[in-house]
Parts: sequence; C-alpha cells; structure tokens
Amino acid sequence: MSKPTLILLHGFLGAASDWQPLGDLLPEINCVALDLPGHGHAPNPRLRHMADFPAWLQQQLTLRDIRQYHLLGYSLGGRLALQFAATHPAGLQSLLLENAHPGLNSPAERQNRAKADAHWARRFYREALPDVLADWYQQPVFSDLSPQERTLLIAERSQNTGRSLARMLCRCSLARQADYQGWIKTTSLPMLYLCGEQDLKFRTVGEQLAATNPQLQLTCLAGGHNLHRATPDSMAAVIRQWLNAFTF
Repeated sequence: MSKPTLILLHGFLGAASDWQPLGDLLPEINCVALDLPGHGHAPNPRLRHMADFPAWLQQQLTLRDIRQYHLLGYSLGGRLALQFAATHPAGLQSLLLENAHPGLNSPAERQNRAKADAHWARRFYREALPDVLADWYQQPVFSDLSPQERTLLIAERSQNTGRSLARMLCRCSLARQADYQGWIKTTSLPMLYLCGEQDLKFRTVGEQLAATNPQLQLTCLAGGHNLHRATPDSMAAVIRQWLNAFTF
C-alpha cells in the first residue's frame, strides 16, 4: 500500500522547513512541505492577486506528479489551503486547517483588517526586519510564547526579505479573502480543524465552525497559535489517526 501524501503550507513569515519536526514524526506519510511565494526559497511573490494562488499550488502539484493528496495549512497557509479547496481541485481527499480564519463577513471588519495589514506592510517594506518582528511577536495571538521563543523566532524569521513579505501580506490579506463559511457548510470534503487551547481567538473560530458544520471535526490541543512547532508529538498523533481513516 502506498503512503498517503500530505501537502503542508506554512504561515506568514514561515518556511517549508518549519514542518520538519512534524514530518519526522510521520514516516508513514509522504509529507511535502512547500515554501509559499515570498518566503523561504521562493523569495519573489509570484502572486499578483490572492486569486492566483490555486493555479500556483496546482502547478506545484503537477511538477511533483501528485494526484491524490491531503492538504494541511497553518494560519496564512490555512487560508490559502481553504481557498484552494473551494475551487474543487481533483485529487484532494481532505482539508486540515491549523488555526486558520475562514474569512470575514463584515465590511467594517474587512476595513479594519486592511488598515492593520497595510500598517504592517509599510513597516516590513521600510524598516529593519528584526525591529519589525520584535513588535510583530508581541501581538496577542502570540501571547503563549516565552521571551526565549520570541528571540529565536525573530532570528529565524529575519532570514526573509522584508519587501517580499510586505507584498505577500498586502496581496493575501484577510481583508481580501472571500468568506468561506458558506462553502464549509455545504462541502462534502472531509475537514479537520486544529486549534490551540491557549489561542483564544482561533479556538473560538474553531468552536463556531464546528457548532454550525457537523461534518467538520474540531480537535483542540495544548498549545497556542503554532501547534506544529510547540506540540509536534500531539499534532502528529491527530494527523495519523485522521489519515488512517482514508486507508479503508
């Protein structure tokens, strides 16, 4: 029996290498981690618009001759994975979201998010990356990080290019994303939503999605916003159980 394939999409500021600790715990799964445009070894954002992402991802799959697969996305990667899944791509067997937002349904929320992302984009474009990241990781969503973890993340993420990040942040802002809550209610695609107990914002998002969408499985793990970094063992166990259901 061939291994199941799991495509991994990291979050904003991340890289494909972020998934290695998780992938090492899943030798029975063919884990394929990709660098998103503007990140890692794909420094130039090749997306003129967020709507270009499904074609970009399909190209990556075609280049690797991947025809049957599961898709896991974290934060920004989860939003892009959700957008891709909504295009009904052939071969997608299930969608796994880690602390990802399904989309805003209020014009006021979109306006506020657009302003916030534009502010950060200007800073990423103009200022020294370590200085911007020092403030970025003080946001409430990262409240579970220790001072040592923040310092390490700032050093790791400073390997990115500020201008590429600024462009990616503007083009893939949550303010520009469609609201996929309606799609989630009607899709027959199996979905798993992973959230962190300490990430109140996305735990609430996950609980609200599960309450209105019986086909969506919600799993809450100890940890904050980045579960695959903080608790790879627990996350690997959940993924293993989820994918095992597709082998029968």
